Amino acid sequence: MTFRTAAIGFATLAAIGSAAFAAMGVAHAATPRMIPDHDAMGVYQIAQPGHPTQTWRVRYSAANQMLRAVSLSGQATGIAVLLDLAAGSANVVVPQMHAVVAVPGLSGLIHKVLDRNDSHFTRLGQATIAGHQCTRYLVLKRRGDGSACITPGGVVLAATGKDDRGSLTVTALQMVDAPQPPDDFAVPSGYSSVSLPPQMLAQLLGG
Repeated sequence: MTFRTAAIGFATLAAIGSAAFAAMGVAHAATPRMIPDHDAMGVYQIAQPGHPTQTWRVRYSAANQMLRAVSLSGQATGIAVLLDLAAGSANVVVPQMHAVVAVPGLSGLIHKVLDRNDSHFTRLGQATIAGHQCTRYLVLKRRGDGSACITPGGVVLAATGKDDRGSLTVTALQMVDAPQPPDDFAVPSGYSSVSLPPQMLAQLLGG
């Protein structure tokens, strides 16, 4: 799993990642909320064909539009990804190296994921995932298609997406709506800032 794929998956959890995919001329419902309006914490599985399924604990701070995802599985266990959705920036915190890796070039990608222009939403019905009710949508954009199940408060509980690069599935296993500690979204003090080649970064994340 590349960092690009992982970043799309994490942005999906805070917005509607499948809106990053395809647009065809179909009738669409009112656009759902794109960003959660409250703090939340969930455990998610991210699956991509040909790659091991990954499990991540994801915390979201509504006040700062910050997301923190910590790997709970595989060789990436303990590694944290901090996404600043407002700034379009990302840092990977690697406790094993006592280091923080800044990831350049994600601003355009994150804003593309969050962009609802040219996205068509078709309401499909209701579902219950991880104990929470959500509305299922078909999401169409220019270069693929997807679906998402979104709570009234804007939390994505499930999403799928497919384009010419492949497919991705994100599913919530647990979800709790509760205030999140602000310190959890800060880059740890005392950690060294390092640069890593994209291939090594992908390996750290289990790719």
